[in-house]
Amino acid sequence: MTEAKFVDSSAELAAALKQQEEHNVKVQALLKLSREQDLAAAKRVIKQHSFTARELAPELKQTRNTSRAATPRKSPVRRKTK
Repeated sequence: MTEAKFVDSSAELAAALKQQEEHNVKVQALLKLSREQDLAAAKRVIKQHSFTARELAPELKQTRNTSRAATPRKSPVRRKTK
């Protein structure tokens, strides 16, 4: 009886993994479609309002890594005069 449960759970696990893979493929396809639609909408709005690259650059600019800004600067060593 224990072996029957083991076989059933293995088959159930295999079916669940297959279903998960199918869902992953579907999610990737939907993400790609959504990205294409969003890009088309953005292009339409840019064309409608006649935005230039110079106007859009600050909005598209990636920010720098702020971890460096969080560390305080060390003061320079003062030279001793004799």
